[in-house]
Amino acid sequence: MKREGDASRRIVAHLKPDYLPLSETFVYEILRALTTFTPVVLCQELMNREHFPLSHIIHLRMTSAWWGERLYHAVRRRMAGIDTIFAYKYYRAVKALGPAFVHAHFGPTGVMAVPLRRKLGLPLITSFYGYDAPVQEKASAWRDLYRPLFEVGDLFLVEGPCLRRRLIALGAPPERVTIQRIAIDVERIPFRPRRVARPGECIQILQVGRMVEKKGFVHTVRAFAEVHRAHPHTRLLFIGDGPLRPSLQALVSELGLDRVVHFLGFTSRAAYMTIAERCHVLVQPSVTASDGDTEGGAPTVLLEMQAAGMPIVATRHADIPHVVVEGGSALLVPERDETALAEALNAVIEHPERWEEMGRVGRRFVTERHNIALEVKRLERTYEAVLARFAR
Repeated sequence: MKREGDASRRIVAHLKPDYLPLSETFVYEILRALTTFTPVVLCQELMNREHFPLSHIIHLRMTSAWWGERLYHAVRRRMAGIDTIFAYKYYRAVKALGPAFVHAHFGPTGVMAVPLRRKLGLPLITSFYGYDAPVQEKASAWRDLYRPLFEVGDLFLVEGPCLRRRLIALGAPPERVTIQRIAIDVERIPFRPRRVARPGECIQILQVGRMVEKKGFVHTVRAFAEVHRAHPHTRLLFIGDGPLRPSLQALVSELGLDRVVHFLGFTSRAAYMTIAERCHVLVQPSVTASDGDTEGGAPTVLLEMQAAGMPIVATRHADIPHVVVEGGSALLVPERDETALAEALNAVIEHPERWEEMGRVGRRFVTERHNIALEVKRLERTYEAVLARFAR
């Protein structure tokens, strides 16, 4: 990579140990949209590059066994030095790159980057996304883990006010926690108001995500059983996969819904958008999981489907109320309330004359508040402010 004069000072080292799971499009949207800074991703596990192409990726080729639990324990041991192979490889790569600063994605990656901040003297920005800022009753170990990061990190980015409050509760200095709204490329998503072409048309309900507890798939299945009894012309489509899929399929069979609930697995983005075009309602009943995991911010699919013109049914969870228009583009219900979830779905299904206006409200909201073209400019102004403070 060419590094001459001012150009070398515009490089940003983005630390993302696993680049990039299919469920983390929100990271890619920011990276691909940057214009006044050059993003260089440093990763140890490279995946799905055909879906998330970037010009500059440094693959450190370390085994994935370090990630997850081992990362948690490794970064806790001796934060004052570079005492693991994991951290040392990143240290050497960042030092050779000579970036303007380091941007770590997810809290544990920020912890791993603390020695870079101390030894290389580079500003450190860390983005938090949800699982990395658990609810308080599960937070004590994480508070200890993050103490060194909160001491030396220059800025902490979160998706919304709920996640900001949780990070501050974990010990982050409030003056260094800034909201950077989750964003999508609205122009890449065609707007199509949902309509019912004729009475009795099959109405398709869609849910998208990893099949883990916090996504609330089990509540969707149980609520849909009630919905389908009232409206036999409904179908439920799941896009995604994960550890809970076998138990969800067993529940679907137990409830006698095999013919009307379809598990489509992970798909390409093009296939996902094609399937979504044929659906009428998006459901997203996120919950706080038993291990404290939450959405933190909000699922990107809520933005994408609002931009596409689809009515939303979701829960008042994490920052979801801040990324939809309650009563406008979406109906929101309490977490784990399957009766309320079924009633909200029935309310949408029974009033198709409202769908077009719900879609237009959602598209306008996302265009004005969660458009990557606007949000990336805010991020680049944030980058400039960090560099200016650091220079002083």
